[in-house]
Amino acid sequence: MDTVGTIIKKRRLQLNFSITDICVKLKISSEIVNKIENDEVKNSPDLVFVIGHLRSYCELLELHTDDIVNQFKNQINFKKEVYKQNITKPNLDSKIFGFQNVFSFSVIFFILTTFTYFFINNNKNEREYALVPDIPESAIPIIEKSNIDIISNKENKKDIDEYENIISFNNTSVVASTNIEKIKNYEESTITLKFLDSTWFQIRDNTNNIIISKLMKKNDEYTYDSNLNYSITAGNAGNILVIIDQNVRGKIGKYGEIIDSYVLDKNFTN
Repeated sequence: MDTVGTIIKKRRLQLNFSITDICVKLKISSEIVNKIENDEVKNSPDLVFVIGHLRSYCELLELHTDDIVNQFKNQINFKKEVYKQNITKPNLDSKIFGFQNVFSFSVIFFILTTFTYFFINNNKNEREYALVPDIPESAIPIIEKSNIDIISNKENKKDIDEYENIISFNNTSVVASTNIEKIKNYEESTITLKFLDSTWFQIRDNTNNIIISKLMKKNDEYTYDSNLNYSITAGNAGNILVIIDQNVRGKIGKYGEIIDSYVLDKNFTN
């Protein structure tokens, strides 16, 4: 049975493509193309990069992408590995650390004392200082009666428009909240991926076209609609935080975990 490299090389030669042609079309280096064709790829943390390029290569050569990728994984004994990183405890000088504590507590005490003196410990809290005084309950029937009198005593369109403006103003919060609920019910969910650290990242659509393929930096974000059903391939799933409709749902996987062709939906939780 031919290896993945042999299959791809034969197909490239059938289509009269040179290695330079492949590099230009896929925007990858000749070193990666040669490694794939010569079966020199090893199972390493950088393997996710090669899998992403292999998918693009198969699409260009019009091969069965999923079959080739699965054969490639079996060929190199692909496994999802979790890489752990031990962080050593800093060695702090006890004297300096003690001074920093005393200084920090002193600053906090000063800020709290100042805040209390200027904002809390004062007697000017009478009702006359309220920016928008509350309307007494006894006045509500009078206001409602006044609104009714406007429409009953005035017959021209101008006065009716004024009455509608008053009603609209009085019910602004109700109308706004109703409209928001309607919009919310019909809108698709928005998925935002926030990167907690540098991570290689690739997204493809339903036809395996690459939407984005790059090394994302710390605090970068990528947003798309959930109905697009994008496939996600990434080198470190533990560095990707999933936010759906501004609600944090958790990380897409464990730290150091490699994910391939993972599809998120709006019900994702982790």
